[in-house]
Amino acid sequence: MFTKKDDSRYKSDFVDKSPEELPGVKKKSFILPFAGGEIWFEHLDGIYQYTELAIKKLRADAATFCRPSSPGYITFVLDETAVTQELIGEIADLLITSGKRFMRAAFVGADRSSCKKLKKLLYGHGFAVKFFDGIEPAKEWILDEQGV
Repeated sequence: MFTKKDDSRYKSDFVDKSPEELPGVKKKSFILPFAGGEIWFEHLDGIYQYTELAIKKLRADAATFCRPSSPGYITFVLDETAVTQELIGEIADLLITSGKRFMRAAFVGADRSSCKKLKKLLYGHGFAVKFFDGIEPAKEWILDEQGV
């Protein structure tokens, strides 16, 4: 009737054996509907030092969030993920050259150095950019733009 809990995924050596099993890799990105609008939440959090996996997930999700019918408001959740120059470049490239017109881009959980690098790459490309410590303030900022 009751099964034994598998604690192996919580041990430190589990991550090294199978990073594809990290909850952050499996977490789905999604559209959050609200009062007549939508925000795309790109979940890249909890992937730790596995930059290649974060980029792979970002590229796979880009097929959805770069569609013309997808929301122009996007929030990147980066908590507990190493935000490397390679990941920063990939995010910037998708936002700037995808052909999708973004209105606002919020970043949650990026460290100070990453924020500076992202600002330098993204400012002046026709959409607002802001950095936050939590999802709620980011959501409120995007909602405020829409006058909701």
